[in-house]
Amino acid sequence: MKLFFAALFWLLALSPQQVRQEDSLRRAKMYELFMAGDKDGVLAESRSLVDFHLENGSEKQLFDAYASLFERQQMWGLYDEAVATLEEMSSQAGGRPLGTAITEFCFGQLYLGNRQPQEAEGHYRRAFRELSALGENGRALRAGLNLQAVAMNLNELEKGLGMNDSTAFILEKIERKNGKLSVPNRLKQSRYRFVLLQRLGRMEEARPLKDTLLHYAAIINDPSQDEMIYTAVAQFEQQDGRKEAAYALLDTLVQRQLRNGNYAKAAQHRLALADFQKDNGDLALAVDNYRLYAAENDSAQVHLTNEQLNELTKRFQLNELKQENAAARQRMAFLTLVLVLLAAIALGSLFYARILRRKNRMLYKASREEIHAEEASEQHLSQEPQTPEERLYASLLGLMHDEQLFQNPKLGRDELSARLGTNRTYLSDAIRQCSGFTVSGFINHYRLRWAAEALSGRPDLSIQAIGEDAGFGGRSTFYRLFQEQYGMSPSAYRTASGL
Repeated sequence: MKLFFAALFWLLALSPQQVRQEDSLRRAKMYELFMAGDKDGVLAESRSLVDFHLENGSEKQLFDAYASLFERQQMWGLYDEAVATLEEMSSQAGGRPLGTAITEFCFGQLYLGNRQPQEAEGHYRRAFRELSALGENGRALRAGLNLQAVAMNLNELEKGLGMNDSTAFILEKIERKNGKLSVPNRLKQSRYRFVLLQRLGRMEEARPLKDTLLHYAAIINDPSQDEMIYTAVAQFEQQDGRKEAAYALLDTLVQRQLRNGNYAKAAQHRLALADFQKDNGDLALAVDNYRLYAAENDSAQVHLTNEQLNELTKRFQLNELKQENAAARQRMAFLTLVLVLLAAIALGSLFYARILRRKNRMLYKASREEIHAEEASEQHLSQEPQTPEERLYASLLGLMHDEQLFQNPKLGRDELSARLGTNRTYLSDAIRQCSGFTVSGFINHYRLRWAAEALSGRPDLSIQAIGEDAGFGGRSTFYRLFQEQYGMSPSAYRTASGL
């Protein structure tokens, strides 16, 4: 009888070819569900594939199916489910080498995704060693690349560079086997090496990789890859002293994200651009980009809030369709929605106020640096004027400082040229050459700079008094020009100063 059932089982068992065909069909179905946005369907089919291979598959097929299920759970934030899958994998692995290696790899993924690089490193390292020994080069390469990311996170750069050499060897084996160049993996391998060398300060070794990265990025033509590549190359150009090239790359990323309506990403790259400009002493450019960063960051928050409100509205409408007592339920849902919207508005207002305070602090700091830089430049010019225009401009600065002519609301070109003993045209030319302003622009800029100093250093003066003392004839003109120059109102500027 036992022999009969054994023979029957053998006859009914699927052949390896049938198992492979079924695996391919199920994975194709999973892909279709994924492209349709059916997360529940993908997870159900992934679990079904695991169960199928528990009955019919090889060790590799089973743990590949487990890994697919785990990675989708992790991708979609199902942390408890992902941990449960890992526990099941561990119990199934037993003493099976490949199952153990793939499970170690997934543990590394879990810890890295949970921002625990120190814990992830040990699992990735064991997975890399065991997968390499078993000839599982594809997953071994992934483990090695992730180890390089971990090394950069932990600032263990030499260790990361050593792992880069090891993955280069594995990548060559994969390409020899497939008979073609693996451009996506070449891109990752080159990018990690480029960034590691750059952070180690080995710029001459990193420099040839720049063109390699841009070449691979052009072949792949993937915007998400372009973002990482352009960011890395921009950092290199900045560190290598080619600031204009760095600015251009970051501006390309900003404009691309704005075209796509991704204000959060645009703000992120805009902030990096402003920081580069500030570090390079291009303070006027930095101030402009800090202002744009603030606006784009605000737009990103508004966009996020709108998405949340749209989602709430969709849920509300869906729930309405399921109600048996439509009128009573509708009133209840409407009240709930109003309360949610009020809560969202209140939270949004608090969040916006926090962002605005942060933005104003950044703008205030940038304005103080800009003012100090202008004062230092003016002091140097006053001490060592080179041309007749610079000497005239230095005399003008001294007159404005010593006699505070700017406090006269009617101050203009005629009075200034008379006081300096020159003609109006020559005065205008000197101001334009030395400051880039017209005469009226120079006067207003000087008034606003004086007002900014008073706002941050004279708590005894009211804002209205400061505007009048600065020479502005009307409150609205003062507020409008101050907002244009410093990106915030005078009252916000005083608050940002800490007074």
